[in-house]
Amino acid sequence: MNDDNAMNERPARPAMSATRHRWPLITALAGAAAVAIGVYLLIEAGTGGAVGYTLLVVLPAALSAFVAWAGSMGRNWRRSSFFLVPVWLNVGFAAIGALFLREGVLCIVMVMPLWMLFGLLGVWPVYLHRKKQARVDSSIFRADALLLLPFLALLIDQHVAAPQDSYVVTRAIVVDASTEESWQALLAIPGIAADEGRWTFTQNVLRLPRPVDATLTGRGVGAVRDARWQDGIAFQEIVTDWQPGQAIAWRFAFPDPSIHLRTDRHINPNSKQLRIERGGYRLIPLADGRTRIELWTRYTMATPVNAYAAMWGERLLGDIQANVLAITAARLKGGAHG
Repeated sequence: MNDDNAMNERPARPAMSATRHRWPLITALAGAAAVAIGVYLLIEAGTGGAVGYTLLVVLPAALSAFVAWAGSMGRNWRRSSFFLVPVWLNVGFAAIGALFLREGVLCIVMVMPLWMLFGLLGVWPVYLHRKKQARVDSSIFRADALLLLPFLALLIDQHVAAPQDSYVVTRAIVVDASTEESWQALLAIPGIAADEGRWTFTQNVLRLPRPVDATLTGRGVGAVRDARWQDGIAFQEIVTDWQPGQAIAWRFAFPDPSIHLRTDRHINPNSKQLRIERGGYRLIPLADGRTRIELWTRYTMATPVNAYAAMWGERLLGDIQANVLAITAARLKGGAHG
């Protein structure tokens, strides 16, 4: 009888042990989520720039290190377990950002590679330390201090100005038309159908809005091109250079909040981090009677990772420009301009 009872009680011990070993990891994940949301809300409340060193560098490194350390306490993690920590944190925070914090797809896609990189850098010293230990000793270090680093970094962020850099993105297309015909076609582009233009990663995958029409009021310097995009987005291009058949340039103006309300708020084109300033067309006559049309856009960025952000700017703005040029070329080919 006693032997039967002993046999019945034995299987419960491994289950209890496994559950006990999971608690540090569960607690670490909950703590990391709470800190991430807390830092995010402080940033949104105005304690610092939305795109700062804290959010992009310190937060992913500190939280990944904390979860890796706390989760591996009392357990001999394999190397893959350590380096999966930034992956799962990325997935979790992307879901939280999209579902509860109203972050747009574009912001999430741009931030995830940075979070992965700095998360891996945070995990690396933890992995090396655990690897050197003969046995995992959870009492030699308290990882809780790592959770304070993002808040301390947030205080420092207030006194560190992000570097500012300007960039120019240019796309070009060669059309079977003279410079005069091309000039007339690009001044105004009314009634753009949803199926006009070309496939782009930015507009077909990331789902950024496409142009609906562009109308011109006036002629010469001071004229206004009113641009409308899908989702009710509107902005203006105030002409600053007017050379018929050769070039037109403008400065961007955002007279209403439509673009702010309908785009990712952290990449608003008229914000502290990003300012899209000027743009224009250049028409270059070719020897065979065709014309090379160049569309350029100048913008300024102020983030801790301008070079990285500029790679996205080259792709995003380049796709938008390529789509507009494709529309213009198709209309010139079909004679639907003027």
